[in-house]
Amino acid sequence: MEGNLMNKSNENFEDIDDFYIHLKDVKVETYGMRFGRWCTRRWHNSRINQLKWVTKLLLIPCSKLFGTKIGNLGGGRNSVLLNENKYKKLYYILNDKKSKKTLLCILGYRITSDVNILHEESDFVFNQYFDKKIMNFSNSEVFVDCGGFVGDTVEMFINRVPIFSKIYMYEPQHNNYLKAKKYLLKWEKDVFERIVLREAGVGKECVSMKITSDGSASAVSSKGDYNINIVSLDDDIVESVSFIKMDIEGFEIDALEGAKRHISTEKPKLAICVYHKIEDLWEIPELILKLNPSYKLYLRQYNAGDNPSESVIYAI
Repeated sequence: MEGNLMNKSNENFEDIDDFYIHLKDVKVETYGMRFGRWCTRRWHNSRINQLKWVTKLLLIPCSKLFGTKIGNLGGGRNSVLLNENKYKKLYYILNDKKSKKTLLCILGYRITSDVNILHEESDFVFNQYFDKKIMNFSNSEVFVDCGGFVGDTVEMFINRVPIFSKIYMYEPQHNNYLKAKKYLLKWEKDVFERIVLREAGVGKECVSMKITSDGSASAVSSKGDYNINIVSLDDDIVESVSFIKMDIEGFEIDALEGAKRHISTEKPKLAICVYHKIEDLWEIPELILKLNPSYKLYLRQYNAGDNPSESVIYAI
């Protein structure tokens, strides 16, 4: 990590307490790191940071200079130290050794932005959401895909679970929804008839909200381009569900709150993205256990090419 911290590999830390002891011993902070934080503050206070073309233009020289060490989500060493108790609490509720190692890798990345540290425990992206080492699937699955994009995750599910009961797919962005509908029509009629497509987002309650249109990263925002419908899973799905996946650009907390009846009474398998906000990494697991304390939690990291931060919490 900063200075010489990564002279000690994540695999060699005994646990997260050892990790933090080592982190606190490292006092080195370079002028480059300070300059980088100063630039970040100035950028966030600038009026032009909302202009996507400016951001894309600036990314060109930045990627040439810094390569993969660009885009630190975690706020750096100070943020990791500040949230020590939250990260430690998460570490000790994770259910297996790989999950704990994965967390240490994520923390290392949040300090350094070095994707090599992040991916010491990563799996390939084609396992994302459907890790059969963690989850078992039956022939009567009712799968809920929140953030369906163009239907690619639904296709992944069908390929892994060819015999299923029903699929609900939610996608609020109109063009993505139309592409998904066209894409999924390629399946046989008896398969497509068991897929329920909803042109809507998923949240805590049924409301109308604005969304920014940005492909797979479209997100709810007060400065959005147009209005979309938001529904809660508890209100929209009457039958029992067996598996819920969420990748909805930072709206996961609200969506879980809107599915508390399903989660508390039916205990569906959950695969929830925890990388959109810094605090998602600990707040989402805490909420899941609050809604149903009988879950066991597993943390996995995926190598997804252009987006290296695909972190998923599984609740089984």
